[in-house]
Amino acid sequence: MATFTVGAVPRRARANTEAAAGALLAAGASALFLGTLFYARLTPRLGLPAAPAERALALADALSLGSQKLWLAGGVAFVGDCLMLAACIVLANRRGRRGGGLDSAGFALMAVASTLAMTFDSMSAALFWPLAQGPDPNAFQAAKAWFDFLFAAANVPYGLGLVAVLSTDILSDAPLLPKRLGQFGIGVGVAAAGSGLGSVTGLVQLPLVIGLTVTFGCVVLAVLGVQIVRTEPPFASDIAA
Repeated sequence: MATFTVGAVPRRARANTEAAAGALLAAGASALFLGTLFYARLTPRLGLPAAPAERALALADALSLGSQKLWLAGGVAFVGDCLMLAACIVLANRRGRRGGGLDSAGFALMAVASTLAMTFDSMSAALFWPLAQGPDPNAFQAAKAWFDFLFAAANVPYGLGLVAVLSTDILSDAPLLPKRLGQFGIGVGVAAAGSGLGSVTGLVQLPLVIGLTVTFGCVVLAVLGVQIVRTEPPFASDIAA
């Protein structure tokens, strides 16, 4: 006759929670990856952080591209941001986390990045088009400046969080990701944080690096989410025969 072992229910609940968080992480990263592909259909000066001199040209791009492309880019990415935020909150607070507080801090930083991304992605989806059609071009350019700042600034906690989470995984006794994929992800995180910081401070403008690090990072995070689900399968039970 099957009996529950001591502590089976709490362990099973934690396994279910982590599996759900892994599924959210994989889904969010996948949706955000798709959103970056829709952003790629925009011009770089419209869909990425642009120099101040290019914002007037970004206004012309918005008018020529139309509302649908802006809505798809921002809207799909916004869904990914929301799912990523939920996943990172859960994973930052999981018990028995790897690497002490480093893993938790990494997911917390990525939660901050997702919160910032929700703001600027929603601007692409719902704000740029009506402002572009308005009588005052300065309103659009001001919104675009805010979008550019938030996009670049979000890359800093995103990159640092990616480095922290993947470094913890690589150094663990049972890493979830292949070593080379983890190392690639760490490189992406370093590039993301560096390019974002350079743009915010005005030291260097690397908009394509900012955009591509989000795209490549999403691939790594999607695989990580799948691996979390595989490690902690839903409805796992600690039942002894």
